[in-house]
Amino acid sequence: MKKLIFSILPAFLFAFISCMNMSSGSGENGSVRVALPGNSRAAYNKDNADKFTVRLYNDDFDKTEEGALGGVLEFEDLEPGTYTAEAEAWNTSENLLEGSGSAEIKVKAGETSECTIKMILEGIFYSKYMLFSDYSGNMYVSDYPTCTEKKKEGFKNNNPCLYFAEGNDGCIYYVKQYYDTSKSALGNYRSYKYDLNTSTPEYIEITQSNQNFFDGCYDSTTDIYWVARKNYDGYNYSLYLYKGTDEYNTGITNVDFKNCVIRGKNLYYSSGTNPIGYATFDYTTGAAIKITEKPLSYFGVSGKVTDMAVLEDGTVAVLIRDANVSSSYDMNTPYSVTDTYNVANNGTVTSRGALILLSSDLSTYKVYGWTDSSRTISATGSSSGYDVQLNSITAYIPEYEERNSHFYGPMRIVAVRPKELVIADCGANFVLPDYSAQKNGKMYAHNRLMTVNLRNFAIGCKKEFSESEIKFQNLDISGSLTVISSGTDGWSDGDEK
Repeated sequence: MKKLIFSILPAFLFAFISCMNMSSGSGENGSVRVALPGNSRAAYNKDNADKFTVRLYNDDFDKTEEGALGGVLEFEDLEPGTYTAEAEAWNTSENLLEGSGSAEIKVKAGETSECTIKMILEGIFYSKYMLFSDYSGNMYVSDYPTCTEKKKEGFKNNNPCLYFAEGNDGCIYYVKQYYDTSKSALGNYRSYKYDLNTSTPEYIEITQSNQNFFDGCYDSTTDIYWVARKNYDGYNYSLYLYKGTDEYNTGITNVDFKNCVIRGKNLYYSSGTNPIGYATFDYTTGAAIKITEKPLSYFGVSGKVTDMAVLEDGTVAVLIRDANVSSSYDMNTPYSVTDTYNVANNGTVTSRGALILLSSDLSTYKVYGWTDSSRTISATGSSSGYDVQLNSITAYIPEYEERNSHFYGPMRIVAVRPKELVIADCGANFVLPDYSAQKNGKMYAHNRLMTVNLRNFAIGCKKEFSESEIKFQNLDISGSLTVISSGTDGWSDGDEK
């Protein structure tokens, strides 16, 4: 399963950060004194958070102070007016945001202002692991802080792990066909629940053996792992959902389904290329009522949807991958397809993608990491006297200096942390020959884990893998970037730039 679904849990009181009225005087400016939670505050679990930050700001002032348990933070010499205070509590050992809150503060001349910031517990359910697959169909479970491998479920018998996700209790859910060794054949599908502390996963056999399962989703609000199947009657597709062996016909039709996620009563789906849809879902009957559908052109992007997730505040996260490939790519059959790039002279090469964050009803959205315009990748130096001559290609690919702020081709949301997404990104960049320096052109494959900060939406790179470590997708070239010279040896590969 490839979905990570998060719920807004009830608002638990976490702690109070107090801004106390300590004194008054005749000074022209005022101040704010912040008392941080200490050991005596029963509502505060001191074993979780050990660092607090408080940001105080308005149009003319912006300052952040950091403190520890039982400490005091002071903001002095403040002009009278209204300020906003934002407080966060951090578990530094896990780099985890434990709580946050905000309040407005009125500062008066000559006084130290009094306020209370109620902090709400966050991150009750968050990814402890990063889950991703390689193009051969192996499933990887990696530790989030260290990026070290915790488990690898190998691909064998033409039978990969599919639709994997992490549950409330840290167990891993996925789907796999049963392999009957006595018959040397694949049988029915099974949904698995795997506690990494045990050696054998639990499973439920789904009494459905056809090949139309396309996705799975875990809903943390109900602790249910759903498996999605599209039924084709010769004219149209219909969406079916499975809870264990129970089958539900949602009634949603007319879409060649590729993605499906559920959170509470909200159900979201996509055909991969078009559209992105939203429906309300009845857990008792399994029936769904379609509310709206949005084509990718509505968001100003192209390509296909590779993954979807619902975040803890109800925001819908959608990954778009746009690559100039010879055939379509599906995360659920990663072992069967290669991305083949055409680098013919004066051709167009695309390797880009986007994260779209939508409101729960799909009415508002923002797009991040998208390469909107093309650039020209040119050969350099004199090209006379060579049998193969490459001049230029038009590329919808991030500039090299944009590589850590734009996507090459997002494929999977591998973890959702408090205020952060981790995304598996895979694509290619190209360098054309430098004839004078005797350097061939080269394709550079990027297989990396990207982070998106959900506070400021900054994009960064958490880890880049070499191709000997992992390939999220097998990238290949149609054509040649190697220059054939007439009698000149010793050519080397070009440098990425």
